[in-house]
Amino acid sequence: MNLMKKTIYSEIQKKSYDYYLLTTSKTLEEAYILYVQDGRNYLELGSFERTVRGIIETDPKWAQKLVFVLIHPGGSQERWNSYHRQGSAFAGYIRFFTEELIADVEQRLNVPVVKRGLLGDSLGGNISLNIALTNPDQWTHLLLQSAAVSEAEIKAVEELEWSLNWSIYQTVGIYEDEFISPITNTKLYLLTRNRKLFDVFKKKQAYVAYTEKEEEHLWTFWQKDLTNALRFFIY
Repeated sequence: MNLMKKTIYSEIQKKSYDYYLLTTSKTLEEAYILYVQDGRNYLELGSFERTVRGIIETDPKWAQKLVFVLIHPGGSQERWNSYHRQGSAFAGYIRFFTEELIADVEQRLNVPVVKRGLLGDSLGGNISLNIALTNPDQWTHLLLQSAAVSEAEIKAVEELEWSLNWSIYQTVGIYEDEFISPITNTKLYLLTRNRKLFDVFKKKQAYVAYTEKEEEHLWTFWQKDLTNALRFFIY
């Protein structure tokens, strides 16, 4: 495996972003590309490399297909401003991601993209959903770990005039309604809203693998769950 740190300057946001490109083979004939929010956290707290390595060692045939793009938005306030609907950089971050980052990565790879997915935890799940909604036909997979969606996101999915041809992995802890945002100091009702979102996804005819676990809003939960989420994307 090869992990490379990259930097991209966004003309839209007028700032630079760090991201990590993780490939599992030196040669690619076609690509399964997964874009990962909170990339540095997934590497440092989520055991991302170790999890991918374990999957490849078990089933090496996937090595020549997998590409992971792990983007990091910055500090906690920058993250909130980029990932939350009320954040000052929310619309700009979505434009940067969809108009600049994807084009930069995939033009460099220059191979057919068979699967294109998004992975995010908490607010990273929220921005992943919003990015996918910008151009639904561009995405095949959406992986949501304790997605901190609001009623506005649920309504946005509900108001779509077409069905969703996505494969969705959605997991949430049964104790997560008690989580309080350290930025807004309010409860996010993660369990309740994920249940609502699941119901709306079903109405939109998406394929959804939904699970609730006896867990809280913690990285230990997402790290333990990561193998299942990645296998869902790969297989």
